[in-house]
Amino acid sequence: MTSRMTSLAFHSGSAHNLVHLGASMLPRIEYVVTIPVPVDAAFQAFQHLERLLHRGIYDEALWVEGKPWQVGSRVRYVVVRPVAATISAVVTSSSPPRAISLLNHALGVTAEQSVTFGPDLKGGTRVRMTMNLVGKSSELSEDAIHEAVAFLTKDTLDSLVVFCNQGASSATKLGSSDRGSDLSRSRKQ
Repeated sequence: MTSRMTSLAFHSGSAHNLVHLGASMLPRIEYVVTIPVPVDAAFQAFQHLERLLHRGIYDEALWVEGKPWQVGSRVRYVVVRPVAATISAVVTSSSPPRAISLLNHALGVTAEQSVTFGPDLKGGTRVRMTMNLVGKSSELSEDAIHEAVAFLTKDTLDSLVVFCNQGASSATKLGSSDRGSDLSRSRKQ
């Protein structure tokens, strides 16, 4: 049985932040999912960038500098939908298996991304992603930027749900012969 809860919320930036930063601050985007795997397995699955590809949204997700998922390492995402863009990101903090933060830059906008992983009461994991946006794009309206970031935020976590559900199903059906075996092993720890 698949357990999945989602919520998408938008929060406006405070007036203090707008004045303090001296830049346009778009509403904060927050999205939450619950998946039926342990925290360690969810964190590991989130790091598997291949899950983003081959679906017509991302054309590339590639580490370009440093060791993957270590503070200071850099990743490049080439997005083809909902808008064409190249996103450059740097890992700003990592606390496995509970949290990871990145600073993303694209189209004149900077997005501070925070992803947290916590246990769910039913034995799964609650994953929350928040995106705090600042800046102004010369190419897209604020509404278009907001819609694109909301779409990508939702897609990132929805693809994680699918990936974890497929891995859990594969682990159950095939034992330890595929990617799902990592999810299966994490579940036993």
